[in-house]
Amino acid sequence: MLTVKSTTLSSFAMASALLLAACNTTSKSEHPEMVSNWSAITGKNWQLSMVVDGNETLAPMSPVLASANFTADSKVVGSTGCNRYFGTYEENDGKLKLSPLGATQMMCVEDAMAIENAFNNAMEKVSDWQLAKDALVLSDTNGKPIMEFVPITP
Repeated sequence: MLTVKSTTLSSFAMASALLLAACNTTSKSEHPEMVSNWSAITGKNWQLSMVVDGNETLAPMSPVLASANFTADSKVVGSTGCNRYFGTYEENDGKLKLSPLGATQMMCVEDAMAIENAFNNAMEKVSDWQLAKDALVLSDTNGKPIMEFVPITP
């Protein structure tokens, strides 16, 4: 009787341990859609869908469309919604450092200038990146998302 109880108890303990291990394994991938490979970002045109400007969140609409393209040779180019810009970047393990950006100096309508100012201010604060559900999210040093881009489809 003691052997049967011991075997049953051991079987139950092993099954419980396997079940707990299986639960632990599935919870590790809470966000399977998140990508940490920078090559998934480079060479694509990204359109700004959200930018934080102080306490306000702006969502650009046509015809004011800001964009970014991070090249494989560490350059970033695009539009602020008003002017064209260019610069360089360094990416390392989810961290992103942008150089000060150069840009054309055209005057645009008020809405475009508001997006451009918010865009330029946010680009100066970018510290981290992640790609989740086809959105490129750029965050500040506190991990707060300050810009979001979606892929531009041809």
